[in-house]
Amino acid sequence: MAKSKKKGGNSIAAEAKLQSIRHQKRFRERIEELCNLLAGPEHFKLLPQGAMESMYANRYPVLKAKPTAGANMKKSKVIQFNKLMNSLMENQYLPIDNGNKVSLGWYLSEGLVLINFIYIYVTHYPVASKKLKEGFQDYFPESEGQILVENIVDELMTDTCVLLSDFNKSIYKANVINIACFDMSTTQNDILIREFKPEQVNIQIEGKYHSTIRLGWISPEFEWVWSRVKPSALGFPSGSVEIPLEIYIQLHALNKLQERIDISPGIMHSIAFLLFFQDKIPHHYANGKSLVEYRVSNEKVGYFVVTMNDAKLVIRTFLFLTNDGTPEGKNLRRLAEIERADKEHLMIDKLSTFNAYHFDRNEKMSKLFNEAGCGSLLKLGHLQEFSLNDVKDKDSESIEQYLADASFFRNENPFEG
Repeated sequence: MAKSKKKGGNSIAAEAKLQSIRHQKRFRERIEELCNLLAGPEHFKLLPQGAMESMYANRYPVLKAKPTAGANMKKSKVIQFNKLMNSLMENQYLPIDNGNKVSLGWYLSEGLVLINFIYIYVTHYPVASKKLKEGFQDYFPESEGQILVENIVDELMTDTCVLLSDFNKSIYKANVINIACFDMSTTQNDILIREFKPEQVNIQIEGKYHSTIRLGWISPEFEWVWSRVKPSALGFPSGSVEIPLEIYIQLHALNKLQERIDISPGIMHSIAFLLFFQDKIPHHYANGKSLVEYRVSNEKVGYFVVTMNDAKLVIRTFLFLTNDGTPEGKNLRRLAEIERADKEHLMIDKLSTFNAYHFDRNEKMSKLFNEAGCGSLLKLGHLQEFSLNDVKDKDSESIEQYLADASFFRNENPFEG
């Protein structure tokens, strides 16, 4: 029995040693490839003796995200953050002035080890140090190349946080200041995640209480920034209340936004927050309500319906561009006699199913939607792949046949007279 255990232990040790040799070989190959891509093939040969061993011994830990100390965050959410971050990183490349491109993942691991070694240690090796520094100076701390990398990493972390955020659950923010990209002396290389719970408030509207979320997002200083806007900026008559008011969004509005746009909640909710920070907020005011334009990829997809209640601005619901109650929806009704029941039956009352028809390829339907003011929807076909629901392609000619008797398709102008 003792001999069997010893044999097993020797086998494990041998396998571990073999894996270490493989890892070091891969490390060396990547360093050589990075030298070729960043500075040119001759620079790998200029590295001083012992450089590879030194870099390998002082390499950074694997970049990973973990909760801020004391944070009570679910382990599943941390795992989800790391998976999404790594997935986004796989598709990121750094453009190099020489025309090459480098995987962001490589750069943030072996790449930073190589650059920081040359920046700090190569001066102790007088042979070829000048040529090495000249070859990699564009990536040294405070260089334009390094600032570019920092901006890309900031955007990557912001995207990861946004994609995981949801007003119905939590907003996430990541602290990256201590990772190797920003601090070459780090020994941890950890991204610290913080979770923030949105503020839920019951507001009385027309005699009934409605659940709402206070509209806000997390600042770079890890504090809530609340949306505020003057009522007159949304068309409400100027009066005694002409100071910026806080904005609240009903849970009903969030549900309708999800149902009718159907992409990642974090993207839609961050857009909602940013919408009210414009210098001029596009809107249509009538009968005590303001229809505030909502855009995705800079294209109008619908409206928030906003009312003023007890010195608060409340987003009551979300209308898709074709829905009844929007100027565009009314135009569709006048042009093609499309009623609400028709829109639901044809499934043109939601972005995911609207995109499934690929109306941009149908001349007559494109003309209809353009004349009704819905042309912006024809430019959002690329969002179909981001739909949370799997929607199969539909036949646009079937709608054309359904509407064949409408005045628009009989070349009549319903606006005349």
